[in-house]
Amino acid sequence: MTAAGQDTWTTRRLLEWMQSHFLAKGVHAPEVTAQLLVAHVLDVEPIMLFSDPDRQASDAERDRLRVLVGRAADQEPVQYLIGSGQFLGRPFEVNPSVLIPRTATESILQAVLDRQRGGVAGGDVPALDVAADIGTGSGSLAISMALHLPSTRVVATDLSADALEVAQRNGERHGVTDRIEFMQGDAVEPLRTCRPERGFDLIVSNPPYISDATWDTLDASVREHEPALALRGGVDGLDCIRRIIEDVQDVLADDGLFVLEYGDDQAEAVLALAGQIGPARIECDVDGDERIVVVDRAGG
Repeated sequence: MTAAGQDTWTTRRLLEWMQSHFLAKGVHAPEVTAQLLVAHVLDVEPIMLFSDPDRQASDAERDRLRVLVGRAADQEPVQYLIGSGQFLGRPFEVNPSVLIPRTATESILQAVLDRQRGGVAGGDVPALDVAADIGTGSGSLAISMALHLPSTRVVATDLSADALEVAQRNGERHGVTDRIEFMQGDAVEPLRTCRPERGFDLIVSNPPYISDATWDTLDASVREHEPALALRGGVDGLDCIRRIIEDVQDVLADDGLFVLEYGDDQAEAVLALAGQIGPARIECDVDGDERIVVVDRAGG
């Protein structure tokens, strides 16, 4: 952004130059990345960039953009650069201590809502009085459950204290902290200390499931910037999944629902493991990939 005079750097030209630069650098979604960065610096919604494309950028705005463009070109995720990611259309604070929310994970909540709407075989749908989210990260899933299930109390756990701080801020942002308890601990262990008498009605998790072999093939934006603690699942990617499935049986209600996300090459292994808990089935995510296992002890 130094090849021309200041008066030529309009919003339109900034977007065109940034898109071209990001494309050359191999940045994912260069057009969207450029729009998000410019909108962030100008403090407007991205759609507003096109209402005044000939607006000239100030020196201060160009200086801020220059730094962000350099970091984006080095494959730093744009969500970390602007401090926000989207989940089910809502903004959530994110930083390098938490995973960036992904649309595949939205399918976990969709499976829960489908069960509550569709009923279960041979009876009424059990109430979801108490739910848990294992490995909550930014809190996007736990908070979305609280928003979509207004009568449900949620326990959100994470091994990382830094992640829980982000999740708590997101809970405050969306006004649900009165119904979410944030607890630090590994996998199922925190749930043992607050287990309801009849067990949790619903337990969900998006655990680490990237295998060692797959780790080396990930984009640099993921491998070098997102928290490995929340991604890596051991040699076959199933280390954490095995522990969760083995231990969750002790805290899930007899008619409870368990929903977990896994890698797109792990369906057969995860289905076999989940059968230990109860009737298990595989469901597809929003992209049509087999990424979700559902165990419904109520027979749904």
